[in-house]
Amino acid sequence: MRSHRYIIKDSLKAEEVARDLELQLDINRMSDVRILSVNAQNEILVQMQEENEEAGDVIDVFMKEYKTAEIIE
Repeated sequence: MRSHRYIIKDSLKAEEVARDLELQLDINRMSDVRILSVNAQNEILVQMQEENEEAGDVIDVFMKEYKTAEIIE
């Protein structure tokens, strides 16, 4: 399992970005990704299987405009 923590821009709310990301993944029929918003730190935690490179690509493109940093755990 691979985990990514995205620090969201201050002008945005993590909860709203997480909902939008979930919708994008649903549109792309990717249901094996877990998303959790941490509102206190304005972060989004994303967990996916290591071999799920397609979901990783979709998430990277989506988060490009919303994140200030990414931490891979």
